[in-house]
Amino acid sequence: MENLNLLLKRLLDAQIDFVLIGGYAAVIHGASQVTHDLDICSIMTDEQLIKLKSALAGLDAKHRMNPSNQPSLESFPQKGKKLDNYYLRTTAGVLDILKEVSPVGDYEKLRAAANVVQIFGHDCKVISLDDLIAVKKSMSRPKDKTVLDELLVVRAKLLK
Repeated sequence: MENLNLLLKRLLDAQIDFVLIGGYAAVIHGASQVTHDLDICSIMTDEQLIKLKSALAGLDAKHRMNPSNQPSLESFPQKGKKLDNYYLRTTAGVLDILKEVSPVGDYEKLRAAANVVQIFGHDCKVISLDDLIAVKKSMSRPKDKTVLDELLVVRAKLLK
């Protein structure tokens, strides 16, 4: 059963350093579209990976991109090995962890411009509205265009 709030709370409780991006971030900025996954931007160092494994303990986190080989997060990657991006399926829902977000840039760039909001009693970095608009403009899926339209309305109201 999908429970993105549980996923986000666990990431925040584990003090993983990330910027919230994607549909969940769009909702925080005022979009009405429902999202079915949690997207974050982060650099998974060994320390971050240890925190991630702890945060997702008991949620059967598995890599989901290769249908014939979906190792658990516990077994892959091993310490000292790095992945740029993690595409995980858990019992609480899908979690995608990206090292960079086109066309905006890498984690450090997103982090520098991010807004900080209180979620579940924690400071949570959220992609800035302008960066999220730039990301949505670069995408071609109909749902991204719908979210883009909503975000442009939000920005216009903020600029008044």
